[in-house]
Amino acid sequence: MRNKTAWEKAAEAQGTTDSERALTQLARKAFLSLWSYPNVYSDEGRSGGKGDGKELVDLLVVFGSDVLLFSDKHCAFQSNVDIKVAWPRWYKRAIEKSAKQLAGAENFLRRFPDRVFVDKSCQTPLPVALPDPAVARYFLIAVTRGGHEATARHFGGGSTGSVMFNNLLEEDAHYKQPFEVGFPLKGRRFVHVLDEVTVGALLEELDTVPDLVDYLVCKERFLGANIAFMHVAGEEELLATYMCTMENGRHTLPKVPKGRNAVILPEGHWRYYCSSPQRAAKRLADQDSYMWDALIEYQASFVRAGTAIGLPEAPPETIDHERILRALASEPRLARRALANDFRFALSKSTPGEKFARMTLSGDNMSRAYVFLTVPKQSDMDYQTYREMRTALLFTYCHGIKLRFHHVTEAVCIASEPFSEEAASQDFLYVDLSEDMGPEESAMWADTMVELDVLQTPAEDMQYLAQKIPEFPMPFNFGGPPFYEYDPSAPTNRAERRKMEREARKEAKKANKQNG
Repeated sequence: MRNKTAWEKAAEAQGTTDSERALTQLARKAFLSLWSYPNVYSDEGRSGGKGDGKELVDLLVVFGSDVLLFSDKHCAFQSNVDIKVAWPRWYKRAIEKSAKQLAGAENFLRRFPDRVFVDKSCQTPLPVALPDPAVARYFLIAVTRGGHEATARHFGGGSTGSVMFNNLLEEDAHYKQPFEVGFPLKGRRFVHVLDEVTVGALLEELDTVPDLVDYLVCKERFLGANIAFMHVAGEEELLATYMCTMENGRHTLPKVPKGRNAVILPEGHWRYYCSSPQRAAKRLADQDSYMWDALIEYQASFVRAGTAIGLPEAPPETIDHERILRALASEPRLARRALANDFRFALSKSTPGEKFARMTLSGDNMSRAYVFLTVPKQSDMDYQTYREMRTALLFTYCHGIKLRFHHVTEAVCIASEPFSEEAASQDFLYVDLSEDMGPEESAMWADTMVELDVLQTPAEDMQYLAQKIPEFPMPFNFGGPPFYEYDPSAPTNRAERRKMEREARKEAKKANKQNG
């Protein structure tokens, strides 16, 4: 039996506590196993090759230039103690400590990217490279478990129990404001604070790296805006607002009108969104997209095992297996829905002795072309000869598409036997086409295209698939005002009413001083 590689062993790690295992399971479904690593360590604390390393974070996700750092802490809330004592105790242990750990981890990773390991003894380096600090984007995410029920009891009134966001709170100011979080770190460095409920809601709703990162970027920009007072009733309320707000075909958060000095998002949006027929239709339509995830995970298993085969005579950049799979995983959920269906269609085409190619553009990146190629194996051909023939076709399609469609800057190509074959293998190829080909290279590929009968349809008659499909098969139709416009008659919980009353009194005092 073959011994497992260090990368395979790292992929089998599940976390050391129940809560860490739950987080790892969620993360690997969303971010996929090639980029998700629980319990990573630095070599701090080791001396002379002895001792254990220091745990940096409970979960590390490295995806190109994006790095997500997760801290996961389960701290029991002392509900039998006065809230003025219980809250600061819990906040310091669950949130403040996590925020400082995350900030320290970011600092270390930026300075020492080659001193990160996936095992406590620091023998196995992190298998994926950390990005250049000059281009890296770090996101700090604190998962704090144990306070959800106490939050719901404190606010009452049917509150969902999520910790609220209040942009007036910084550092020690949190101690006197129970179950509200603003900026735990100095300099208002953003920390995304989730609990045992909202972490699941977020990673199940935005279950790809690009979808989640787009949300985190938008959220940090929205909540970090220069607004006098901003209050959000919980992470899930902000998420629902984001999912239901579109601009130029992309999710966003509402633009705050000029002159508005307060923004309040009350409870109710998440409940409305979750029960909507639009979300139900989206989730049903998304089921097709998980074939794309399965394809990535299947190929990733060979990459980790060191058994992924490079294409013959391929340039080095085309056999960077992680880079190829990262291109596939960089597609958001909606684009995966269309790509999976296109790949499935290509696999279903099977005419003896005839190849079939389906060309499509990424719904998220119209300069990236995909080619799905199926080639039936002839019965009198040995497999090595068949694979070399299929590889030649794959290279020709990937380069020939640049000659036919000049705006394409990169091509991702997948070749396979069709469904009708008893056995199948897949070849993956990524080609950077950002630079135009010179005359000699263009002529060489043009001749090869003629020789292999690739893309020989006249250019004016040739088409590729670039259809835009709706994310929500049933469109939203909001009858009420935009979410950011506060309606005093809208139902709110008691905490929000108390907060607004305090703010109203402050504004009244300011006005009296100015008038006086």
